[in-house]
Amino acid sequence: MDFKCTGDDLELIPKEVIRETGINFPSAHSDKNSMAALARELKKHHGDVIARVPFCVTVEAEAYGAHIKLGNAVNGPRVANYRFTSIEEMSQIPALDFTQGRLRVVLDAVESLAGAGEKVALSVEGSFTIISALIEPLNFYKGLRQDPQRIQEILAIVEEGIIRYSLEGVQRGASIISYGDPVGAIGIVGPKVYREYSGPSSWRIINGIQEAGSKVLLHLCGKTSTALEKIGLARSHPIEVVEALTYGQALLEQLDETTGPLVIGHRCIKRSLDRMDRKVLWGIDLSK
Repeated sequence: MDFKCTGDDLELIPKEVIRETGINFPSAHSDKNSMAALARELKKHHGDVIARVPFCVTVEAEAYGAHIKLGNAVNGPRVANYRFTSIEEMSQIPALDFTQGRLRVVLDAVESLAGAGEKVALSVEGSFTIISALIEPLNFYKGLRQDPQRIQEILAIVEEGIIRYSLEGVQRGASIISYGDPVGAIGIVGPKVYREYSGPSSWRIINGIQEAGSKVLLHLCGKTSTALEKIGLARSHPIEVVEALTYGQALLEQLDETTGPLVIGHRCIKRSLDRMDRKVLWGIDLSK
């Protein structure tokens, strides 16, 4: 099946929510208390059951050295300057440090929300999305052709960081890891690059999180899960749910029943408010 992303307005932060919290930007992206307060208010405003952080896709890239402009309530964080000019430079990419920067802010916000009894989803980006904020994409794709071995070494470093970050989030209290790699989607990079690089990279990240054995619901972006199934790296199976009225409630219902890692996909977690007309979730099993 091909997943069609319809999009929604849940990424936008309503003006009334900003007024209610009194939070100024960019503090919602850089201060743990502001981030947690906004996540709670957004959940309340939408009538959701899941509190989600962070509110952008640039946190990991910034931790790897990308220069990010945090923006304001209208224009969210985005790349100001690339950290690297060549893949040779990228060989010196640092390990992630969870004790500083916005990585620490996000993890502290997760811990604060979980400590207050919230069910928290930590949004985590895939390797291609992170790398696209670190180096001019044309230079990266040139490296795919000219130096594939170096590219694989860079991917391995980034993947290891994503896995560690996800598991640190679980340790801090995240109930859900929401994973996607929008820049690495098959419709963006093409079937060949997806089959050889982007898809296997997501597979290794998902597998690494699973192998840790922690109790967590790993929710895959529908584009990711369907593409992995399409190239034979995953299989899906239906999971019947009983009590849930909304997609978010169905996810939490399964989370209550699982004792270890559970992978769900083929839908968008931002549609957590959708009514469950057909009470089925799609479990994802990685192909070995």
